[in-house]
Amino acid sequence: MRPRTLLPLSAFLLACSTLTDTNGVISLEVLAPVNPSVEVGDTLHLTARALDRDGNVVATAPIVWRTPDTTLAVDTVSGIVTGLVGPATGRVQAQTGNLASNFVTVTIQARPDTLILVDPDTLRIATGIDTSPPLVAMLESNSSGVTVALGGGTIIYEIIEPVFPTPADRTVELPGGVLLDTVTTATDGRPSPEVTLSRVMGTTQPDSAIVEIRAFRTRGTIQVPGSGQRFIVRIDP
Repeated sequence: MRPRTLLPLSAFLLACSTLTDTNGVISLEVLAPVNPSVEVGDTLHLTARALDRDGNVVATAPIVWRTPDTTLAVDTVSGIVTGLVGPATGRVQAQTGNLASNFVTVTIQARPDTLILVDPDTLRIATGIDTSPPLVAMLESNSSGVTVALGGGTIIYEIIEPVFPTPADRTVELPGGVLLDTVTTATDGRPSPEVTLSRVMGTTQPDSAIVEIRAFRTRGTIQVPGSGQRFIVRIDP
C-alpha cells in the first residue's frame, strides 16, 4: 500500500453515533475525507475512535469494520477500504460492542487503464489558419472486465517542443494561452472541451511543435499506460 499524506482536520468529516453505552463508550466517530473516494484496485484508510461520557478516547475499546455492499471491501481490523467495482458507491461502518457508527459513503471510481492517441498523430496548421485540428486522445478503463471509455478522468497535454525559457516567450500555445493543460474527459473518454494548438499572433512560429499526452491514476503517482505519446503539428508560414 502506498503511503498516505496526512490531511488537516478540516479536510475530514466525522460520522458519529451516540446510540448505546457499551463498556463506557457512548460515542463512536469515524474520521474520513470529505467526499471520500477510491479507484478500483486502490485503497483508502479510514480511522475511528471510541469516546466515553467525558469525550475521552477509550483506547481499549475494540473497533471492527464492516460493509453491507459488494462494490468495495474493508479490512475488519485496519479500516482499509479497497475499491472493487466502479463507478459505484459503497458504505462503510465502524462498530464496537453493540454500538455502531453512522455509515460513511465512499465513491468507487473506474480506474483509467489505457491512454490512447487517436489518429491522426500528425496534424497541420495551414497558411492563413491560426489553430490546428483537435488533438484527440482517449481514456479507457477495463477495471470492470469490459473495456469502456472513461468519463470524468483527466488527460494532461504539454508542449514539449519548442522549449520556451518562460511562458511569455511562447510562439505556440494550448487553449487558454498555456503550455500545459489538464483536461477532463467526457463520457466518450475524450477531452471536453477539445484541445488544439494555436499560433501566438505577432511572433515568429516554428516549423513544427510537439505535444505530449499523459494521464495518472487518481493518487497521481502511477502513469496510465499509453502516457508519453506525442502529436506532431506542422506549422505552415
